[in-house]
Amino acid sequence: MKRILLKLTAFLGIVGMGTGLFSMHPNPARAADIAILPVVKPVLSCEALGNFDLTHAVGAGIHGQKATLLQTPKGKFCKVTGQIAPTISFEVDLPMEHWTQRFLLGGCGGLCGMTHVGVSNAGACVPALNGEFVMAGDDMGHTGSMMGLAQGEFGRNPQKRIDFAYRANHVTTLAARALTAAFYGQAPKYSYFVGCSDGGREALMEAQRFPEDFDGISAGAPAALFTVQNSFYHAWNVRGNQRADGTSILLQSRVGVLHDAVIRHCDTLSGVKDGILEEPRTCHFDPAWVQCPAGQGDTSHCLTAEETQAALRLYKGATDGEGHPYIIGGPLPGSELQWALPATARGESMSQGIAASAIAYVIPPEVDEKAADLARFHFDDTSFVHMTELAPLYNAENTNLHPFHKRGGRLILWHGLADQSISPLNTIAYYQGVQREMGAEQTDSFLKFYLLPGVGHCGNGEGFPQVDFLTPLMAWTETGAAPVAIRTERTAQGNGPMGPPPGGHGKPPAGGQIHMAPMSSQPYARPDAAVIASRPVYPYPYIAQYVGAGDVNDAGNYRPVKSPVFLPMTFASHATSLIGPDNQKQYGVRDGKLVVENAK
Repeated sequence: MKRILLKLTAFLGIVGMGTGLFSMHPNPARAADIAILPVVKPVLSCEALGNFDLTHAVGAGIHGQKATLLQTPKGKFCKVTGQIAPTISFEVDLPMEHWTQRFLLGGCGGLCGMTHVGVSNAGACVPALNGEFVMAGDDMGHTGSMMGLAQGEFGRNPQKRIDFAYRANHVTTLAARALTAAFYGQAPKYSYFVGCSDGGREALMEAQRFPEDFDGISAGAPAALFTVQNSFYHAWNVRGNQRADGTSILLQSRVGVLHDAVIRHCDTLSGVKDGILEEPRTCHFDPAWVQCPAGQGDTSHCLTAEETQAALRLYKGATDGEGHPYIIGGPLPGSELQWALPATARGESMSQGIAASAIAYVIPPEVDEKAADLARFHFDDTSFVHMTELAPLYNAENTNLHPFHKRGGRLILWHGLADQSISPLNTIAYYQGVQREMGAEQTDSFLKFYLLPGVGHCGNGEGFPQVDFLTPLMAWTETGAAPVAIRTERTAQGNGPMGPPPGGHGKPPAGGQIHMAPMSSQPYARPDAAVIASRPVYPYPYIAQYVGAGDVNDAGNYRPVKSPVFLPMTFASHATSLIGPDNQKQYGVRDGKLVVENAK
């Protein structure tokens, strides 16, 4: 253990960890110490797993279970598929040649609806690249496209609501563990969950509801305030940008003007003028930056008064008629190129589909198809109460992580600061809630929180979205080497796992997309792309600052400084009341209706 600690200290260049002080020239961690575990060979045939009885382990019936041989460039896997009653489709892929005693479940995105095996943010993690994990995935209890109005129709079935909210990943984990123990003659030594967006919500849900399931969890951009996020937040992104006739005001082609003005007027705080806001919370948008002078005919390089007011509403987020906020915060300055806006005045944005589906089918206790017409949605207290009635079912805002901490769990929480789909302020508010509940020192002993400047929703953006969170999570879980500086990267041909970069200042991504198409399913990680620049990120509330010498594109030439934002932040909104300890409940179905069984 002493050798590991000495090696880690030399590798990261860190001193005074107990006081929160860092050295002036840290070497951001890209790969750290992970346990060296021997390969364990199967003791059963793959064919036998197809007949292995999972009923007792899962506590539910299993349908259509079968095992097939999967040939991959990383070797052979035994692929087991089936359905956990009533309708949770799952897949577990078990290495036949080089299993090193680890299990990983990958989270889903959007409203899920597809069974997908894979892992993101692990492109430099050697065991994941080599296919050394047992990997699993599930469809969260229903089938369909990840996005779209019809996808929410599973909300007609109360059991499918429960399965989507929290049950599906848990029972899939039970099935995967049982199959692993049968196939290799032993359980996994270490178990991991990695997810972003709704997968981030699922990750937190596992830590909160099922603290025994995983040793290490990575939760990115979590949709933890699910009931508010998918109603008030996304509905406001539509309605706050509309005229009385329903046409949209601010369009995709215009956000470049807004973004460029923000970058011109706001300090990057990194010491480098690269258009990336290291701490966008210090940037306070002034309409005068963009609004065209009265009577000016050429508006190609400025916004009209109407467009400027629409931008102000989007930054602020959902409020009632008197300006009282319902959400914790809107998108931050610097995120403009990522905003999901329609291309034409009569077009639709992705926020439209998200809000319509959730409000009509998923969030309220009763399905109301007419509610898919967002013109009917009211931003008032009555709607807020209605939309949050099932917060104890869907939301992952329980700040009591004592059980997860007590059993030795480790959690990496992260969020892109240019996220347009889920404001990073939500995750900051949750992190502060955990600190209030558990104390700052205890929180720091098992939870590390990172904010990624210029990075959009689960990737993209003009920042440095290529990052391996799995390796530092494994090192922390397996050897106690807590992560500090983590290296993030920009690539030449793309900008992270979710898709290509926007194309430079003033050029928003086509379609105003929020969720990219998922990668094809495979039981190993994809290698990182070639790197053209790197930058460290530090645990909150530290930011990266250029040391003043050396290549500005080299992560080694940055040091940590404390954010100038006054902490803790104060969030005065209706949604703030949904963050706190022990605010979840266990649900069941009785006479075709959702019922609360007991507090959870």
